[in-house]
Amino acid sequence: MEKKKFMKFCMVFLLIFMIGSCNKNEDKVEDLKPDEAKVEVRSASQEITTNMNEVMNTSGMLALDNLATLFENGDWKSSIKQLLFQSENPSLRKVKNHFLKDVLGSNRDFSAGDYGVYEYNFSTGIFDLVEPSTTFLKLRFPASQTSTTNNAELLADNLLYTTITYTETYWDDYSQTWVTDTYEDIIPANLDLTISIDGVTQMTGNYTGAFTSSGNPTSLSVSINMPPYSFTMGMSGSGTNYTTSLSFKLNSNEMMGYNISLTYSSDMSTLDKVSGYVHVSPLKIEGWINISAIENHMSEVEENGGSYDLDYLNSQLSLVLIQTELNANIGSLAFKLYTDPEYGETYPMIAVVYSDGTYEWLENIMNDESLKFSKPKK
Repeated sequence: MEKKKFMKFCMVFLLIFMIGSCNKNEDKVEDLKPDEAKVEVRSASQEITTNMNEVMNTSGMLALDNLATLFENGDWKSSIKQLLFQSENPSLRKVKNHFLKDVLGSNRDFSAGDYGVYEYNFSTGIFDLVEPSTTFLKLRFPASQTSTTNNAELLADNLLYTTITYTETYWDDYSQTWVTDTYEDIIPANLDLTISIDGVTQMTGNYTGAFTSSGNPTSLSVSINMPPYSFTMGMSGSGTNYTTSLSFKLNSNEMMGYNISLTYSSDMSTLDKVSGYVHVSPLKIEGWINISAIENHMSEVEENGGSYDLDYLNSQLSLVLIQTELNANIGSLAFKLYTDPEYGETYPMIAVVYSDGTYEWLENIMNDESLKFSKPKK
């Protein structure tokens, strides 16, 4: 199984739904009346937005955001997402090279151990190497757009690596054939991260990972402390069965999290089933979904024509949306046929179905188009 697929699907539940809560309640869960459910789900959506805005306005996150604007590719959140979920060879070297670009936007040529201390040059707009090192990477930069000095610092140290060998198959236009190449790369097994402003620590973090010789992760652990916030994520497993969990807390209150079981095909090429819960307080989605069965059905219709079978699609998932503070069911998640007003295409999309059978599109409730479970627009 490719590492990028594994990392992508470790987060698929969260990326698809982005809603839920963490604490289980053994009491019987009551059904909300449709009118009440619609009010509660929108109230929760607004609460989620407010909470996330508060996180993004902490000193550490604002410094990271400003750091991104100093690079050629200023959207650091998209950069991190691409490195984690789309890069064939995720390594600290690739992370560093992705950010340290010359004024033309070209990646500088660094070796894996070529780190050191870099300072932002206000005159040239690039990071200059001011102190070489083979053991750590340190970036000094302005903490905000109004800062006139490099008063913020990002330090990555205690770096340990493991060497892995992996294969990649791609279409060669010149030979008009599929080609499989074998590569060797190093990936981090340990990394400690510290972000400080004016000498005061704002964020600390640690990453550890264990991998097979081919690069498949057998365990991953990430922890970040940014008072009053804390974040932990873990993954473990073997064969075709893995579990992954995440917890993001404000003091002792969990704002976001998941606990998910993942089942892969025998050759580890596809994710077959996801079960567990995902939350962003005060909402929780709990249940299971057969990922590959749904994707295969949609791909078959999209490539060969025919009609979508909603009965079949809805037999491949069982998911409920719960308001945990009220301990009440808002509704269930199900596929309904959606007609795109711009393109005129009709395809299945996930909706929240209330107790009286009425429904609303999940993406509209959460104001997030990434919640689609459908083919991309042409």
